[in-house]
Amino acid sequence: DMLLRPHSRIRVMEGAKDNLPDQEALRAGGAIRELAEALGADDLLLVLISGGGSALLPAPRPPVLLEEKQELTRLLASRGATIQELNTVRKALSLLKGGGLARLAYPAQVVSLILSDVIGDPLDVIASGPTAASSHSVQDCLRVLDKYELLTSLPRSVETVLSSSPAKPTAPEDYSHVFNVIIGSNALALAEAKRRAEELGYVAVVLSAAVCG
Repeated sequence: DMLLRPHSRIRVMEGAKDNLPDQEALRAGGAIRELAEALGADDLLLVLISGGGSALLPAPRPPVLLEEKQELTRLLASRGATIQELNTVRKALSLLKGGGLARLAYPAQVVSLILSDVIGDPLDVIASGPTAASSHSVQDCLRVLDKYELLTSLPRSVETVLSSSPAKPTAPEDYSHVFNVIIGSNALALAEAKRRAEELGYVAVVLSAAVCG
């Protein structure tokens, strides 16, 4: 449907219907992982990231199954977990999120152009930060699960992954090969709206860039 030329090198892989990770998205995540792992020092990985990227790029840490991660995400969302809390858990259980994609691509250079759907534009929360150093530890993940009373009913596979996870997040210096750029966000849109309003002769004031809910 995208009118690609015959024999195009572009591969289109769709998935994550209704913003939920599925088998098609899992297949796409696997293809992206293979591509990143094959890169060398002379390569450049261009990554385009937007909201919804968490569901589009599932790669559960073994032995966690996609269905187990789906159910845990669904339970957290149904109990009112914020996007920051959801992505804290997703990162802990993923091979690609929480900077995983960038680590796999090393030593290639990585440039990420990012459309933010999160207030404040935290790089490690937008799409669960596949190319950004995570600011969250496994302890943060455990606190979220405890808050929503899920800590005592976790699948054994999830317990296995969390118990073997590093106590501290990966150091930011491990991402010196990465350049993350916010190219669209709530704050940028407001600033441009203010600039245009002033061009038209209005006195414009941005009251807040943090309204949500």
